[in-house]
Amino acid sequence: MLRGEKPASKSRDLKVLNRLLVRETIRRQGPIARHEVAKLTGLTPPTVTVIVNELLAEGVVREIGFGESTGGRRPVMLALNPRAGDVFAVRIQRGQAVTALLDLGAEVLASQVLRLESHLPGEVVEAVVGSCGQLLEATGIRLGDVFWCGVASPGLVDSSCGLVARSSNLDWENVPLGKMLSERLGEIPVHVENISNAAAVGERLFGSGRGCPNLIYLNLSVGIGAGIVINGEIFGGARGYAGEVGHMVLVPEGGPRCACGREGCFEALCGARTVLEKAKEVLDEEVLKRYGLKKDDLTIAEVVSRPLVELPEIQEILAEVGAMVGIALANLVSLFNPEMVVLGGELARAGSVLLEPATRVAKERALGEIVNPVRFVLSGMSQDPPLMGAYALALEKIFQVDDWRTRPLRTASFARG
Repeated sequence: MLRGEKPASKSRDLKVLNRLLVRETIRRQGPIARHEVAKLTGLTPPTVTVIVNELLAEGVVREIGFGESTGGRRPVMLALNPRAGDVFAVRIQRGQAVTALLDLGAEVLASQVLRLESHLPGEVVEAVVGSCGQLLEATGIRLGDVFWCGVASPGLVDSSCGLVARSSNLDWENVPLGKMLSERLGEIPVHVENISNAAAVGERLFGSGRGCPNLIYLNLSVGIGAGIVINGEIFGGARGYAGEVGHMVLVPEGGPRCACGREGCFEALCGARTVLEKAKEVLDEEVLKRYGLKKDDLTIAEVVSRPLVELPEIQEILAEVGAMVGIALANLVSLFNPEMVVLGGELARAGSVLLEPATRVAKERALGEIVNPVRFVLSGMSQDPPLMGAYALALEKIFQVDDWRTRPLRTASFARG
């Protein structure tokens, strides 16, 4: 090694770290004045000025007016430029995907709900890639301005390499979803996360759990899973698979068969497909006809919404499901001692019909000292929680990179649907 190479390398590394520190401070604390950035980062004012000027020239940061004077001139306030780049976010489940383009300020620029006719990995990827092309065309955004893709997928997800190791919901095994999507999206980096983990992040940043460092998000959908946040971080366990509560066995013998192949799983007892089938069994065709519905075409969204959710037979089903959910919640609360539990997914749209029995049973079956302080709430997000969580996780990846534009610009071919 030639003399001088190591110190130069250290100097470059220090500059990169300082840039990241200043940019992250402006992102999290903005609007913020330059002198406040210097105070929070511990950098000298001249160093902050040089870095801020670079970020302004690159369009990453913008000046947004003047702050309050503390005795001298009013300071110029800095904030992240939300239009400095974009994120493509995806939420996948069997039969459906939701896609969206968002800017760096979490504004949804365009979105789509896709009906997936096939659950085969290659065909799901093609549908998602085609949707990305349509969203880019609709917004006029260039592919080169999309810096990252975040994906929320059901199943056992290895986020370190974008692998869906197993998904009973999708009938997938060892699907390199991140790699497959990245290759079709012109080598855009892709971060894949379990759908419940992503939803927990979404709720903590944008929803009912905003600012809550210890929470559990229970996703009650076709699949059932829990996203667990401890001290502000996703708890993934040894391999990132923690939270697969849908496959906890709640009925040891004689329970219904689950998609995973076993019997008596929480998901088989309380999943959206089970609730839908039970509703079809108890609802008379004439009753459905009164509301302009047909049994063969009935959806879970219709079952948990008015007017059907107000029918006594539907309320009885949901009360039974709610009680079983309550048992699972008692176990989760006892294990992880959260401040809040958020119920989300299609079934949670039933509202208090589900929440009340779930809360009551959870409090009956867990120690009062643990369960009584816990807030049990329904997801109130207007945006899709897993989608927003996938976006937020991708955003974090972007801000761990110094220069977003060092990624070589490549082209992608978009299937048209």
